[in-house]
Amino acid sequence: MKLDLLSPGIEIGLVTTNLEAMVEFYEEFLELEFQGEIEFPGGSQRRYTLGGSVLKLVTYKAPPPVPATPGGGRAAAGVRYFTIGVKDLTGLSKAFAESLYEVVEPLTEFEPVPGMGWMFVADPDGNWIELFGTL
Repeated sequence: MKLDLLSPGIEIGLVTTNLEAMVEFYEEFLELEFQGEIEFPGGSQRRYTLGGSVLKLVTYKAPPPVPATPGGGRAAAGVRYFTIGVKDLTGLSKAFAESLYEVVEPLTEFEPVPGMGWMFVADPDGNWIELFGTL
C-alpha cells in the first residue's frame, strides 16, 4: 500500500517532563519557529517548524512512568535520533562548543565528500540529533 501523503514532511513528537529546558534549547538556541500550542485531553504540545516538517514538544498532565533514555542508538533500540541538514556546520559546531549543550560526537568531515560533515548533539532530555551539512 502506498501512502497518500497529506503533507511532504513528518511530525516528530518528543515527550518531555522538562519543558522549560526543552523550549530553551529548541526555541531559543536552535531558533526553531514556534507555530503554537495545542491542548488535548491529558496534555499539550508545542509545535515548531523544522523545514517541511514539524517538531512537537509533548507534555502530559500525568508524567510517563519511564523517563527519557539518553544516549542515542547505543543506549536503546527504537527511534533514537533524528537528522537535520544544515549549512555552515562548522559555525554551528562552534556555537555548540560555546554553549551549555552537549556535543556527543564531534564534527567530522565525510571522507568521501570533502566539504561535508556531520556531528551529534543532545537536547536537555538526552535525545540525540544528527546534524549534517556543508562545512
